[in-house]
Amino acid sequence: MRYAKASGTFDEGVTDIKALAIRIAKPPRIVHTDEITQAQTTHYTLEIDVPSQSISFDEAERVRKRRNGAFLRHRKNGHFILAVESGLHTNAETGNSYRTFAVWKPEAARSSYIHDDELKEKYKAVTSARVRDWWIEKHAIVPPIETHAIHIIGGAIIPLWQRFKTHEEARLRVVRVTTDDGQRIVGIRIPREQVGPIVRALGAGRDLREPEEVFAGILNEGEEVTLVSGLKLCRRMLHREPVIELIGVDPYKFAEIRSLGLLNEQIDWKQRFFVPTDEGSGISVISALLDRYPILISSESDNVETAEPEIATELRATQVVDPGEWFVPVESLSSQELEPVEELAIALSKPAETPEFILTGALTNSLSIPQSDASEMQLTFDF
Repeated sequence: MRYAKASGTFDEGVTDIKALAIRIAKPPRIVHTDEITQAQTTHYTLEIDVPSQSISFDEAERVRKRRNGAFLRHRKNGHFILAVESGLHTNAETGNSYRTFAVWKPEAARSSYIHDDELKEKYKAVTSARVRDWWIEKHAIVPPIETHAIHIIGGAIIPLWQRFKTHEEARLRVVRVTTDDGQRIVGIRIPREQVGPIVRALGAGRDLREPEEVFAGILNEGEEVTLVSGLKLCRRMLHREPVIELIGVDPYKFAEIRSLGLLNEQIDWKQRFFVPTDEGSGISVISALLDRYPILISSESDNVETAEPEIATELRATQVVDPGEWFVPVESLSSQELEPVEELAIALSKPAETPEFILTGALTNSLSIPQSDASEMQLTFDF
């Protein structure tokens, strides 16, 4: 069980979400309706208030000494963590052994788990004295009650079970929750970063318009936003950190995109563009980008059902079809006298080395040709 929890594969069955307060943060949104039964699948966004699980520096220092842990500093953002080894595991596919570590922060104990290779890549070890002041400062601002947002897909979920698995290792966790107003919800709890992909897999999408909504929706919930000129903003992982990437940038736009404030990196000989992950800078860059390349609005005609031709209904209603009523013999067509227009169409369809057509009829009046000469004159028109 410890291994399954550390690797993220532990299945607890149906669990109850308990908190000091549970309320619906946004109006529920229908993301799928079954065509036959009309059963609906609904996306719920809830807010829960839970007691803080903050860890003081003295407690973290005791855990470090007792369990042979270590304080580490993030190489980019400068934050500190306490890493405590949680177990030694073996990859069933490759046979390689690896260690996992529980991550302790001022906000909570064992807030997440991390592999040893990722730990070495993103962090470096530091002394306790260097961590003390930063840890005490962060612990002091942790509120006694914390509010978290959770996402649940409820309603008709069994027919759509496979669509929730956006990747092979995805684990579906079924939960029960009762809100403060007495509403009972049973469904699948969706990680925040998987809300966008799962909702799209169900055939629905969010209408993001404001830069703040675009920034939070993409970075936190995995949404995708399509812009004009073939551009798209989507969530990617860069150095194992979530980022917002602008894809579909043509080479002649590189200078313009850089001028809008996007970060440009060359990765595997390809030029890639990213929105700053800092909220203030990121929203400002997205605002400038949307002013130049607005969000592409899908045509309303895409959602209009096309009426079937009447002949299709007649065919479905007919049980026996007589071929004689549908096919006309070739002989009957050859015996029919063709109209002049049909003769011209047939002549046009036949290739000829020198296409010439003789126009006969009342040409004398139109061309002012004397009657005496009309019988001996032949006019050729090139088409």
